[in-house]
Amino acid sequence: EEASEPLRQRLAAIVEERSGDSIGLGNEDFYLYRGELDHQVKIHTNWDCLGAILRGTYDDVFEAVEIFLNLVIRKLRGSEAEEIVNEVIVIFRSAGSVYTVNKGGQIILSIPEETAKNIADIEEGLGSKSDEALDFFKRALRDLLSRGRTANDIVKDFAISMEDYIKAVSEKKDYGEALKALRARGVIAATQQGVLDKLYAYRGDAHGVAHSGNTEEPSTVDAVWFLETFVAQVKMIEAKIK
Repeated sequence: EEASEPLRQRLAAIVEERSGDSIGLGNEDFYLYRGELDHQVKIHTNWDCLGAILRGTYDDVFEAVEIFLNLVIRKLRGSEAEEIVNEVIVIFRSAGSVYTVNKGGQIILSIPEETAKNIADIEEGLGSKSDEALDFFKRALRDLLSRGRTANDIVKDFAISMEDYIKAVSEKKDYGEALKALRARGVIAATQQGVLDKLYAYRGDAHGVAHSGNTEEPSTVDAVWFLETFVAQVKMIEAKIK
């Protein structure tokens, strides 16, 4: 959740290279007007584009870059726009960032390949047990990847999805009773029951998730941890049931 100095410098360089105050007649398909870019960035941040990238928070950096890429895609020639988007993708990759850029110019969280595969595997299981569990899961995942909401709200939705799934599998209305029922049936072991219980407790204990609690407010890193732990538990349960 920080933008490193090398990342900032390389992003600023591409903005300077691909925009200007006076771009010359006939160059409208190759360069952006800096004034228009700065105006759009100032609507969403307290900075012009380069100021946001070089001195703003990491949210400011990402906001400015997404606005820059959106204008690039809408206003520049197709081949030029594609080249610029690819350059920014390389910049993020070279910086070792946990974020990347999709072809639409949106900055998204890059999750490990194994986690992505596990997510695809469990979505069927969630949907077969509870439509609501799948809906909450998909919404939280989408917003986690796209930075669409705060980590607080994302963790809350993952927790609701987990709760609905566990209740549906056990056919119990209370989450604690649901875990006991799954343990009694041999679907989960004692350790797994403890993990699932602690995940649910984290949702209620973390400051700002369900109410003011004892733990620090979740960050994006915490939301990813919650996702990966939740996915692993569902995968184990589905395998045991089958």
